[in-house]
Amino acid sequence: MSIPLESLKDLEIISSDAYLIGEIIDVRYDPFEWKVIGLKVRSKKPHEKLAIGHGKAVFLIRPDDFVLNDVMLLGHPVDGLKDMIVPDNNNISSLSAMMSAKVVTRDNILVGTVNTVLIDPDNWKVLSIVVRLDKTAIEAMRMKKGLFEKINVEIRSDIILTASDMIHLDEQMDGVKAKMTVLE
Repeated sequence: MSIPLESLKDLEIISSDAYLIGEIIDVRYDPFEWKVIGLKVRSKKPHEKLAIGHGKAVFLIRPDDFVLNDVMLLGHPVDGLKDMIVPDNNNISSLSAMMSAKVVTRDNILVGTVNTVLIDPDNWKVLSIVVRLDKTAIEAMRMKKGLFEKINVEIRSDIILTASDMIHLDEQMDGVKAKMTVLE
C-alpha cells in the first residue's frame, strides 16, 4: 500500500487514550536510503505529558503502531510516546521540498515536474515520485497524448540519484521510459 504525501499532511495525530498530539505538516526522510525519519508534527497546545515544549512546538514522530483514516490514531497512550518523539531538525530533508521540483535525466534532459511523493506507511519508505511529463519528454519518449491531456508517470525512488532543488535521475531518457509506470 502506498499513500501520497498530501494524504498525510494536515492529519491530526491522536494517542490511543484520545490525547491530541498535533497535526502532520511534513515528512522528513533520508535521501540516501529513502527511509522516512519522522513525521514533522506541529502541536496545537503545550504538551506537559510529553515534555516537548510550549504551544506550537514542532517535533518529529515515527509511529510504529497506528491506524490511518481521517486522523492518525496511534497505538500507544500519550505516556508511551516519549521514546517516539525527537526534536525537529531543519538539516533533515523534507519531502514537501520535492513538490514541483524539475526532474532531469542523467544527461540533463527535462522529464517533468514532481506532482507528489508516494510513501509506504507499513515500513516508512519513500517508494516513488509522481511526475507530470514535460512536452519535450513526451516527444522524446514517442508517447501519444490528447490535446489537453497531461501524462503523469510514477518513477521509483531507486533510480533517483539526488534530490534537492532539482531531482536528478540515474538513467538516460530510454532508461527512464523503461522503468517508469504511466498513470491513468
